[in-house]
Amino acid sequence: MEARPQEGRPVPGDEPLPVGRLGRRRAMALDAIQVFDVVPPALLPEQLVAEAMRIAGVPVALYVLDIDGSHLLHMAGPRRLGQRLSAPLAIGPELDADGVSKLRDRFARHGQIELFPLWLRGRATGALIAFGSPHGSLTELARQAAAAVTLSDRYTDAFAQAQRRKQPRAAAEIQQSLLPPRVMRVTGGEVAGNVLPTYEVAGDWFDVVENSDGVWITLADGLGGTTRSAASSAVALGALRASRRSGGTISEALMLMHQTLSEMPGPRAEMTAVIARWDPTSCQLAVARCGHVDPIVLHPDGEREVLETPRGRGLGGRSTPKPGERSAQLRPGDRLLMVSDGVIKAGDGRAGLGREVLRETGGAASRRSAGDTVRAVQDAVLQASKGDLTDDATAVCLWVA
Repeated sequence: MEARPQEGRPVPGDEPLPVGRLGRRRAMALDAIQVFDVVPPALLPEQLVAEAMRIAGVPVALYVLDIDGSHLLHMAGPRRLGQRLSAPLAIGPELDADGVSKLRDRFARHGQIELFPLWLRGRATGALIAFGSPHGSLTELARQAAAAVTLSDRYTDAFAQAQRRKQPRAAAEIQQSLLPPRVMRVTGGEVAGNVLPTYEVAGDWFDVVENSDGVWITLADGLGGTTRSAASSAVALGALRASRRSGGTISEALMLMHQTLSEMPGPRAEMTAVIARWDPTSCQLAVARCGHVDPIVLHPDGEREVLETPRGRGLGGRSTPKPGERSAQLRPGDRLLMVSDGVIKAGDGRAGLGREVLRETGGAASRRSAGDTVRAVQDAVLQASKGDLTDDATAVCLWVA
């Protein structure tokens, strides 16, 4: 049976989609792997909506988050809520649990609307929105859809196109391709991070991964926002991963980044960087930095600790840097906050929060989670800069559960 609008004539873009069976004669629950055996990746959005309407028995739309986190953008299904929905609770193109909860509260004002987030490892990249009371829950379908969407990103631009309400600069597009999930559940806690602005500039990047030796968090601040700077960032990230995947230490990874950047011709190949590795078993934190801003530990009792090390030289210059190293303990309730110069330094196009304001901002995060801490820093940056950033402002937080 085809799902039809409950009242009135359909408007363009609001027509019912054909019910999908994923190539089977009998209806089946969506399976992410089955999708790629049967459905062309570019047609996945329409197929997801068709399956959702079959299960729910009511009209369903698919919305995804803009890469800057400011809007939910329509991708498939009826446009009853319009092409764009304001979503200032996101961290880049993702929502954490708090953001999803607040978004549900907002939709409750619209009456008979239910939200089913595309949830994967602690973050949602979009949502299925049901108009009316669904006959069946879409929770499991939405989870499967999140996995299918993540896999499809390697095969089609369909979702990437839907997540961009305008064309990014080429350098910013390179930057986006370097960034990990903005919200990530890790053993013993959560990591959240984001780079502002999203469509312009492109000097900063960060990387997060969990290995057997712990959680690695890297933040680098490149010079300028040119395509060359973005290319240098890609080269530095490659060096970081090469060292890390070969068993290198955090300081060895910084030195390989330096050596690789030094081989690049011309200017704009320099950057500062900081790497932290946290072992959830021993709660031991190791930090190494070259010319970068000192990380801050925010304790649950309100105490704030700056992990100071010799600042030293940045990476990629003529002189060889010596990483400043520091160790500490991160225990339940603690948060490690790492930022770029664009957050704390003053000047045109910078937020100029300063270290003390940054500590107060992070410490005042309402729920004191990783996501809420990054949102608090983002809000302070946008307010201080009046949204006119010409230097990247990056914040990454590790919260220990």
